[in-house]
Amino acid sequence: MSCSSSMETKYNFNDKVAIITGSSSGIGAEIARQFARNGAQVTITGRDSNALQSIADEIEKEFNRKPLQIIGDLVVDQSTLPFRLINETISAFGRLDFLVNNAGGGSPYDSLLNENLMQGFDQVFTLNVRSVVYLTQLAVPYLEKTCGNIINISSMASIRPHSILYSSSKAAVDMITKTSAQELGGKGIRVNSINPGSVTTRYARSIGLPETILSDYEDDIRERTILKFVPKPIEIAKLAMFLASDDAKNMTGSNIVTDSVFVHKLIRYKRIKCMSIILASSNANVVAIHFLGPLPNGRNADLLNCLSGSV
Repeated sequence: MSCSSSMETKYNFNDKVAIITGSSSGIGAEIARQFARNGAQVTITGRDSNALQSIADEIEKEFNRKPLQIIGDLVVDQSTLPFRLINETISAFGRLDFLVNNAGGGSPYDSLLNENLMQGFDQVFTLNVRSVVYLTQLAVPYLEKTCGNIINISSMASIRPHSILYSSSKAAVDMITKTSAQELGGKGIRVNSINPGSVTTRYARSIGLPETILSDYEDDIRERTILKFVPKPIEIAKLAMFLASDDAKNMTGSNIVTDSVFVHKLIRYKRIKCMSIILASSNANVVAIHFLGPLPNGRNADLLNCLSGSV
């Protein structure tokens, strides 16, 4: 039996305004599209001006809404970009109803055995944690006026160990979500997180892998899920629309897992066999094995042969 869902508009976000960080591709871009589909004005932002323009053109063509584009880097411009996002959105649209802290990434230095670990720490925590706290703080006065809400895009890596920097940063996002919800509930502001598992996005770029690797190994990943399903960004965006809507008005401080239930038993034995090689390796690509399992090629032949079952 085939189970499918329709793409009809479910929510009425007319006259409402959303900021979505990291919205030049992937989950952020799809969340921006869905907000526009449901009637909201959107502010989109990212580092890649061409990609951002492409998303803006799609939204304007399909939904007859012109997004506000703000180009910037939440790491390089950590002190100024959050101010710009809030202030320019208010100047353009006059209000703020939804803040989606989607921008995030990993590091190719994400290992205790990597000599550049602390460089990776500063980058990952600035993007994944500092920007979330700072944007939340700046948005509060405007969200209080509209009884708005905040959606933080976290990860299953906050719950299931993935790598020291990425997992700990996303665990921080989960607790920021809960403590923000506790502090802001009295102001009528809800705060929730979405914790995806593997989603076909360009995340791999941030850890030094080809950006297509998740889509290249989609069949392998699918077979390791209970539902035999690898979500696209649209599935995460639909969940975000629910959380933003009044259908979720009794939800705050929730970390919502959406991962098709990734099954580890197929790779657990290989992981034990490979442990000595992994521990001896400073190759940052090992951080991908928790999502991808075996990798077919790369710089560390011993590690990759082990992961693919050759050792």
